[in-house]
Amino acid sequence: VRADLNGKPLKDADEDKSLPVCWKGAKPFKSVNEVKNHFKPLALSFMKGNAQLELLPEAYLIVTKRGNACLGILNGGEVRLGELNVIGDISMQDKMVIYDNEKKQIGWVSANCNRLPTS
Repeated sequence: VRADLNGKPLKDADEDKSLPVCWKGAKPFKSVNEVKNHFKPLALSFMKGNAQLELLPEAYLIVTKRGNACLGILNGGEVRLGELNVIGDISMQDKMVIYDNEKKQIGWVSANCNRLPTS
């Protein structure tokens, strides 16, 4: 993500401790809509099952109380989870998630979550 920001009007916001990776603009952001055009979609690849989860900037950025944009995906190594990464509810926005407890796996599909299911 950082490499794609070269030449963009964003700077590291190291003083914002809301999340480990944050950026600030010329003025504080009020919403993700104000900053999302500076970021590309992000693809997370999962080795087992050869699956990929594509996330739009709205699904991986969070605007803090200080008005900075932060990466909403945590490096598990920084929170003592080893090689695991943590993706949360923001990343599952507009996704229907299916849990298969017997096979210990999950799946997802894009969905319009503003609309209630019909059945």
